Amino acid sequence: MGSKQNTSELHTIISGLMRQLESKDHMIEHLLEKVDSLEKTIKGQSRDIQKMAGIISTYERRLFGTSSEKTHRDQVEEIVEEDDIEEDDKDSNPKGSTDDVESDSAAETTEDQQFNIPARKKKGYVHPRKRDYSDIECDEVIELRPDAEEIKGARLVKVTSSFRFYYIPGKLCKVKLNRYVYSKDGHLITPKLPYVPETLEKRHASPNLIATLLVNKYLYHIPVERQLSMLNTGNIQIPKSTLHNWIAAGIDSLDGVFEGIREVVLSDDRMHIDETTMPVVDTDRHNSRKGYDWGFVSPTNRMMFFVRDNGSRGNKVLDNQMKDFTGTYIQTDGYVSYKRVGERLGKDIVQIPCLAHIKRKFHDSIKYNAKKARQALEIINEIFANERQYREQNLKPNQIEAKREIELRPLLKRFKAWLSDEINKENFFADSNIGKAIMYAWERIDKFIPVIGNGLLEVSNNMAERAMRSHALGRKNFLFCQNEESANRTCKIYTIIESCKLCGVDPYKYLCEILSREPEIGESWSDMLPSNIKFA
Repeated sequence: MGSKQNTSELHTIISGLMRQLESKDHMIEHLLEKVDSLEKTIKGQSRDIQKMAGIISTYERRLFGTSSEKTHRDQVEEIVEEDDIEEDDKDSNPKGSTDDVESDSAAETTEDQQFNIPARKKKGYVHPRKRDYSDIECDEVIELRPDAEEIKGARLVKVTSSFRFYYIPGKLCKVKLNRYVYSKDGHLITPKLPYVPETLEKRHASPNLIATLLVNKYLYHIPVERQLSMLNTGNIQIPKSTLHNWIAAGIDSLDGVFEGIREVVLSDDRMHIDETTMPVVDTDRHNSRKGYDWGFVSPTNRMMFFVRDNGSRGNKVLDNQMKDFTGTYIQTDGYVSYKRVGERLGKDIVQIPCLAHIKRKFHDSIKYNAKKARQALEIINEIFANERQYREQNLKPNQIEAKREIELRPLLKRFKAWLSDEINKENFFADSNIGKAIMYAWERIDKFIPVIGNGLLEVSNNMAERAMRSHALGRKNFLFCQNEESANRTCKIYTIIESCKLCGVDPYKYLCEILSREPEIGESWSDMLPSNIKFA
């Protein structure tokens, strides 16, 4: 009897110790999560401190250093690259140059007063005249005459001249355009200039130069400041404000293409959607405010568009775009705005989740609970491996559907059963790192069912993620946009470039064509989209 009692007490003690161990395991897991969070916070703060120290140091040299040590505004802009596309090329001096002069003068006066040196007289700022580039020789002269039939019996009245800058890799060239004007029967016969969009008519930039500037900045992520130094290598010196104005005018001429792409994307039966940040300068607060750009991708038509509604991430922005969507399926991440978009608009829209986001959650939780994370990743990786094989084998949609019925359905069932078992365990904590990953997957697992019966649907939103990558790379280079107008232009040009890439069209070649091609009679913007354009 005593032996049985001792055994029972021993079991009780062991059970108590096991509970204590489990409790400590969970406590350790929570502490590890907290340590990881604190480490990330410290790293982020360290980066911010280093960045601010660099900027403070720069402005200290500018304000208090000797003339040779003072930093010019252009050097400061290299630290914080601007995307300030200005409205009008009124002068060759960038907006803000007067501020530079006044700041330097103020700094010098303060320093003189500090050391009791008589204050020097402020020099008045003389606004520079608009440059006409008459001092630059032309590399080429093009003679433009009306058709020979037109000028039979006509007399030459005058020759009018204009010029444009053309870009030859590594060189900026000035090309003179001489137009021979004839008179006949009291009417003047004037040959047309080579076509440019209306926004570029009064500017000296050729289509190929505009295309070069746009591709360099938004495809290859070369800031305007750096492009300026590349162009101003010879006797031609282009002001920074002029370059910004050319870029703005070039993007404004593409409004029709943008609307055409948007219409095509929204006509697809399925669409991938994602959003990314794009900060904009807040002049009132003297800093930048975070805003969001939305990306909509048509996998069928191989095009996409970006849109920005004052940088908002709210339901209203999404609904404004989706009201024109004629399809059924959208594939997104777990952002809450996507969940009830169909309900809000009164449309039958089916949301497909992204398996890549689910995978990412489990991958991030490996260091906290490697065993459970790897169990989940094993199933997810098998799904991705199968999907990769379908694409590599170029299977048709009906063939993919048959394969998924055999392979994907059992895997989803197995994954759901595993999730259910984990959630029902006594030691399951939903607020732990692995618990959050499990709950994120559990809430979305059933939404993958439509994918089995539709070979056109994907298991992930990677198509939209890839399309947003260039947007993010551009942001890393120029950091922010100068204003909302500039941010909207950024969305338009990224729309064109990313759609070209999806269609397998060279963005530079396309922009050269679209900017120098006069629309034919009866030709609509849909005929001039990257997927339909026929190069001359």
